[in-house]
Amino acid sequence: MKTRGRRSALAAAGIAAVTALALTACAPPGANEPAASEPGGGDGGTLKVGYISPTTGNFAVAGQEMVDGWNLYWELNGKEVNGITIETIVEDDAGNPETSLTKAHKLVEQDKVDFIVGPLIANTALAVAEYTSSVGIPNLHPVAASDDLTQRNANDLTVRTGSMGGSQANYPGGEWAATEGGNKTAVTLCADYAFGWESCAGFVQGFTQNGGEVKEQIWFPNTTTDFSTYVSQIQAAGADVVYVATAGGAPGPNFLNAYLGLGLDPSKLLMNCCSIDQGTLRAMGDQVVGVKSVSYWAEGRDSEAVAEFIEAYKEFSDGKVPGAYVAGGYVTASLVASVLKEKGMVTGKDLVSAITEYTFEDSIFGRVSWDDYNNVVGPVYIREVTAGDDGNFYNTPIATFEDVDQWLGRTPEEALAQPTYSQSFQGLE
Repeated sequence: MKTRGRRSALAAAGIAAVTALALTACAPPGANEPAASEPGGGDGGTLKVGYISPTTGNFAVAGQEMVDGWNLYWELNGKEVNGITIETIVEDDAGNPETSLTKAHKLVEQDKVDFIVGPLIANTALAVAEYTSSVGIPNLHPVAASDDLTQRNANDLTVRTGSMGGSQANYPGGEWAATEGGNKTAVTLCADYAFGWESCAGFVQGFTQNGGEVKEQIWFPNTTTDFSTYVSQIQAAGADVVYVATAGGAPGPNFLNAYLGLGLDPSKLLMNCCSIDQGTLRAMGDQVVGVKSVSYWAEGRDSEAVAEFIEAYKEFSDGKVPGAYVAGGYVTASLVASVLKEKGMVTGKDLVSAITEYTFEDSIFGRVSWDDYNNVVGPVYIREVTAGDDGNFYNTPIATFEDVDQWLGRTPEEALAQPTYSQSFQGLE
């Protein structure tokens, strides 16, 4: 396990879209000083960035938004920081692990990038992170939610910059559903791969540890387009609450069309971040007003940082509201820029170390910091879809869980001693 020393604190309103990041030093009692990076002193040069995202295929909407967030930051602030020019090479992996790994090899071995951002999908992210760590290249993850990126596979070169682990981000949803939501029974529908298993495990543990009973767990292939069979199973289960976790893109609207098409009650739904992100809200409109979800991102949150970010993205995207994928890409770019501004040309382990020393008092995600495994610690929101005066739809917080970490009430040692989450292991004793 790594240990962190000094952390920097951001005292301003957070990662606002049009303001630079002002950093001040702050040392906790008894902290060890980390190894200092060699400051570049603004001596120029080019920082080459490889950006992997699924801009075609089933997750194209989410993948393009992740790229848009990154591009938004550099469009607003310029592609030169402290005399260093940012050059980005974007590669499409279509959400396929083999393609993603091939693109990573190309970026490192042919394009000679200094670090890689992305990819998006959990299994692609795990494959790329294993490769980049083996060749000494940092890998920044704006959206990927695989638990093991910052647990069993944690290393000094991999950092989650703009999201949370799947189980981490959904555990408060289970807690809320069993307590504030007043639900006694649940049925879950989750994608049948790492992200779905982990998201479901988080919800299931939060729900059962607070007195709830999970009646049935249903799994669907990531390539599913017709959810009618699964919706029929949900209907047959007859549970108080229906928890749904997809990986973004087309599956969210496809599920909702099937669910609402059978006339089922939308007030019984609790969805994850991605299944009812902005791409889904734009597709479904007022059909989903009132639908609840759980996420580390809430575009309807009352925050100056969020408001500035939304207005900047609207101008960038012809009036669209940013979802979690845009936010993750944007925050990742702003973190890279802040490190370059403070330290000059920083690469390798020093880049990751510098990022994880920051604490943001009110970023667009809320108050966030990083743990010793390079994972975000921050708020998780229970959200409800509302209609805005501007004709857009927003996920607006109705409850907030602050300082959520990735261990679900366990010590890191206890959590890491467990099997990885799967259909057969959801973290229950």
